[in-house]
Amino acid sequence: MTTFTLYNARGMRVVIDSHDASLQAWWAPDRYGRMADVLAVTAPLAPSLAGWQGQMPDEGSLLLHWSRDGLSARLLYRLGDDGSLHLACEATADAVSRLQLPAPWFNLHGRNTNVADHVLRLVAGRCRPAGRLTEEPCDVAGSALDFRQPAPMGTRLGWPSLAGAAGFDHDFYCADGGPSREAGTEAARVADPASGRVLRVSTTQNGLHLRSDAGGFCCAAQALELLPGQCARLALSYRLGVQDIDDFDISEPVSMMLNK
Repeated sequence: MTTFTLYNARGMRVVIDSHDASLQAWWAPDRYGRMADVLAVTAPLAPSLAGWQGQMPDEGSLLLHWSRDGLSARLLYRLGDDGSLHLACEATADAVSRLQLPAPWFNLHGRNTNVADHVLRLVAGRCRPAGRLTEEPCDVAGSALDFRQPAPMGTRLGWPSLAGAAGFDHDFYCADGGPSREAGTEAARVADPASGRVLRVSTTQNGLHLRSDAGGFCCAAQALELLPGQCARLALSYRLGVQDIDDFDISEPVSMMLNK
């Protein structure tokens, strides 16, 4: 495994596996300046995503290239001093193709802890379970999947409609329903009350795929759908910082979820 490490002026370190373009570690400070790796331990990616080649133009960026079976992709990672990890991808294909980029799993408190108390806000008015591409997305209003007002993920998993679910596995779509969003538009925000760490996710797409389990969560980009000879583009950023939990307009209590 060949890895590259990106640095910024705040002392953050992001470790990327150039073979499958996945994040291996992201060290970031909490509200007291204590550093921790905020990536959850996850299973390796499918072999079909292996074979990226990388080079570092400078300490803050990594450029990766990948080509297989008529599909080519260029992926740029850039770590900013404001705590933002920017991803910019361009892909082309000789035939109708689909490219799913690797997506990091986070635990903002640190590994080996529960994320049930993590507070989630999603700018999404519609959603559907993952994989049900033939179904029309449903309106989230009044449901356990309505995160337009911040709420703890663990609390929502206790609602009757999600009873027994180990976590989320849903595609969420922005309320405007447009085909794309301006670069830098925030689609999701997740806060850990214990550490004060906050993750903001911005995307040019019209939605995100949310997955979670007890130990982590993932806000993934939608797959790139490629037509022959056309270039598909994606811009995504994960911004890590700290914020007082009182700044959130939380719709449900979180105190009972802390430290579990």
